[in-house]
Amino acid sequence: MKKKIIMLMVSAVFAVIVQSGCSCSSGSSAGSANTKGDAADSYRSKNQHGRKTMELQQKAGVTYEFSGQPDARSGWTFLPSEEGKPVYVPFEGTYESKGGRIRSPRFSLNKPSGKAAFYHLTFTARAAVQGYWWVDFYDKDGKMLPDINSELYASEKDIQQDGVFCADPRSVFAEISFVTKKGVSVRDIRLEPFTPAQAADWCDKLYAGLPQKSFQISKDAFALLPKTKAALNNGTPWRILLLGDSLVNDTWCSNFQALVMRDFPNAKPDFMVSVRGSTGAAYYCIPEHFQEYVGRFKPDLVMIGGVSNYHLARGQKAGDQVKNLVSLIRQCRAIGAEVVLMSPPLSWKWRPGKEPVAWSENVTNSKGNKVYDRSYQREAVKQTGIAYWDVTTVPCQIVADCPQPSSWFSRDEVHNNDRGKQLIGRNLAAWFRAAKENR
Repeated sequence: MKKKIIMLMVSAVFAVIVQSGCSCSSGSSAGSANTKGDAADSYRSKNQHGRKTMELQQKAGVTYEFSGQPDARSGWTFLPSEEGKPVYVPFEGTYESKGGRIRSPRFSLNKPSGKAAFYHLTFTARAAVQGYWWVDFYDKDGKMLPDINSELYASEKDIQQDGVFCADPRSVFAEISFVTKKGVSVRDIRLEPFTPAQAADWCDKLYAGLPQKSFQISKDAFALLPKTKAALNNGTPWRILLLGDSLVNDTWCSNFQALVMRDFPNAKPDFMVSVRGSTGAAYYCIPEHFQEYVGRFKPDLVMIGGVSNYHLARGQKAGDQVKNLVSLIRQCRAIGAEVVLMSPPLSWKWRPGKEPVAWSENVTNSKGNKVYDRSYQREAVKQTGIAYWDVTTVPCQIVADCPQPSSWFSRDEVHNNDRGKQLIGRNLAAWFRAAKENR
């Protein structure tokens, strides 16, 4: 049989030839990798064909490090683009393929079991077009958990890029990837643990370069969340669960947790994220789904959010969004949790062109949908008497007034880059700050 040769422009030299199941690199030498293991001084990782092993030496203060340019010989794998095809991403939904992917070996996050932890990712990259840096997480059994991805900035020259993220308490292992449609050169990849204080400082530096407005926070923000307010101030351990879609995952990835922990130094919040791509109350209100995504975690506070709560289940009719939300809220209360509903966060591009525009809740996206409509949410809040936090207005006003195009805040048509996430995170942290006693 004639051998098939497939050229994948997705590696650091990003020309990997796969020949009849045997891979080799073209014109690149492998770098060296370091990862910090749980107990062992070294960790052996075989490449995808098992013909070569490399030592991943333990290095103090570093979770994962690769010096040089990764290629197939260094344990990284190369996945071709499915450009033009719809691809299902578990924690985002179904969208057109984002491009080819280079992926690191799986490694241990080396963090305390059952505890969330912050990390700082740095790398040097050159990309012809905008892409994504990506981290996939796995629990102790290898089950995939909500990921983190953000914008890989396009540049004709090598530039150093970085990001900070919070790994869910269940996370034990991770893989780092770089995704692009036109190829990317990447080298010197390093992941190190960050303290909450370091993560908050990183957020401050990013936020300092963004346009800002005063967040509109009601004085009674915690009137319907008395137990959560008390826990934040007296140090009672408190599990806070974020529930929703990929925009709730963006909210999680804003690092608002670090800002809350800085504002409440004596608090013991146990933040968790539970999301499914393009999924809202219509799905989560079904009892078995509720148990899987909410009930089994025994949360003290459930924060419901995202832009998918207006979705309807098959056979439902307009107006059933309220019924779905009310059912979900009541199930949360039935397990003893306090509940806050968050308005739709910054998401779908709705601002045409580069010129600033007036913000309105009635703006439509490219599909003609009013993604920021909140009428059904307000009715559900009225029927249930729960807390309602507006995380829509000020971030959207900032984008509306900004001289930069709306794409400056986003990584694709729907989701945010680190700038957009920071607007969400600062707004959410401002709501939490309302719980401070003796303000």
